[in-house]
Amino acid sequence: MKLTDSIDDQNKKPLRNLMFKNNSLVSKISLKPHIWFHSFFSLTFVSLQYLIPNPVFPSEPFHNLQGFYGERAAGLAGAFTAIADDPSGAYYNPAGLGFTHNDGISISASNFKDVKRSYINIDTPGQRYNQTHQGFDPNFIGLLKNFDRWKFAFSIVNTYNYSYNRVDQVNYPLVSPSINSTRNYTKERYNQLLVGPSLAYLLNDKLSVGATLYYMSDTKEVSRTQFQQFSDLSYVMRSYVDNRRTTGIMPVLGVQYQPNPKVSLGMSYRRIFVTGGDRLYNEVYADSTRRPGSSAIDFIEGTGDGASSIEQGVLTQKPKLVTSIPQTSEMRFGVAFFPTSRFLASFDMIYTSGYKVRRNQDEISNFGRRVTYTINDTEVRELTRFATTNFAAGMEYYLADTFSILGGIYTNEPNTKPVSWTESAVDLYLQNTFGNQVTANSGDASVIYKVARSGTNPRNEYSRNRGLSLGFSWVTSKSSVSVTYIRELGYGNSRIDPNSLAQSFEYSAHSIYIMVSSRN
Repeated sequence: MKLTDSIDDQNKKPLRNLMFKNNSLVSKISLKPHIWFHSFFSLTFVSLQYLIPNPVFPSEPFHNLQGFYGERAAGLAGAFTAIADDPSGAYYNPAGLGFTHNDGISISASNFKDVKRSYINIDTPGQRYNQTHQGFDPNFIGLLKNFDRWKFAFSIVNTYNYSYNRVDQVNYPLVSPSINSTRNYTKERYNQLLVGPSLAYLLNDKLSVGATLYYMSDTKEVSRTQFQQFSDLSYVMRSYVDNRRTTGIMPVLGVQYQPNPKVSLGMSYRRIFVTGGDRLYNEVYADSTRRPGSSAIDFIEGTGDGASSIEQGVLTQKPKLVTSIPQTSEMRFGVAFFPTSRFLASFDMIYTSGYKVRRNQDEISNFGRRVTYTINDTEVRELTRFATTNFAAGMEYYLADTFSILGGIYTNEPNTKPVSWTESAVDLYLQNTFGNQVTANSGDASVIYKVARSGTNPRNEYSRNRGLSLGFSWVTSKSSVSVTYIRELGYGNSRIDPNSLAQSFEYSAHSIYIMVSSRN
């Protein structure tokens, strides 16, 4: 709610105001200093989910490397840009397809992934909140056809596919004695799919060029219901659905050069171009202490064309919802060495650009004759990405003519701003002391300038990840089967609760890739 205290519901309890209303109202509540400290620094994680309209957990990946695609690429930890000689080269470097010699190759890959994200010391020392995902999905299917110097490929890449289905309940939390219980019912799904053809041309025995054009579909589906009951048996309930689908294209251009039989150099460039998208957000909020009538229930609804809400009788015109995804670009540089017929080593550097967009996000609120214009920060923070540079190194050794072992290591740096404990402490102090807005009133009109808080940034996770791979491959002249294990770990900070200090964060993932290919 953006208006002044004169239209606040005086029957509301202070705790409700802190947990469920907008930050502009928090600075107006008259509480004793020790209660302020308790409220800002000790609210439970589950209760803070009501404070902001967007989901607490990530709606977009916090890292640019989401997996590995193809038979050998996974075993080499993604260090495949200077090789790229099977159908997965369409993704890593389509120019590598020019050096294939088989008339036709088909390949399919599936992976089992087990991910755990741990938020540590959320409200009290030692308390840990875990978010987990387990799934078995096809992640790559490709076909390659050889026409002398021309090579044609078609591939389907399931870049990522995460699903979360969780029910949580906390009874009588010690840090909030006025709460009896809090329940959360959450269902989330995030997916990105790439589909498209590739073409490569072998200019001479040492140089090849290639290109891939992917059609991209990126979706987010979130539904959540939250219920909280207080010690006086009153309750609040919030339920919302947030669905987005974004379409676009992603061209990949590549070049590969082999100066001699023992060395190969590769480079590829890709860029996301968004061509369309739609989104629907719908929210209902109820408070049992409110008087019956038109102000008893709050509604928020929005699409990519516009959004509005009615909260406690206040009608607000909100900025349109974001239907896009970050339109980043990526450069890959690779080198591979083939010292013997049985051994190879490869190295990749992957640079992914940052992204930032600004637009008008101001709001207009009406309550009777009273009008309030709220000036918000223009940065669309859910789309902001920071540039990353990652490295990968891998090797393959044939223990026998038909059996090889592969291994590799890689980095996976976050594309978010570092989350600092000091910054979170300063943010809470300023919010407690001065608030995050300045208001000017003139009769029935008000203008509010709101400063964006670091605590409400949806890009609220920073984890520097490292990973390793170990794979085994059985190869014949007509087919091959490989199994690869990937282990990725990361440590950093997060701030999923805007009214508490930053907490430690741990990332842990296990993946098993199963790949089968055939050659004609």
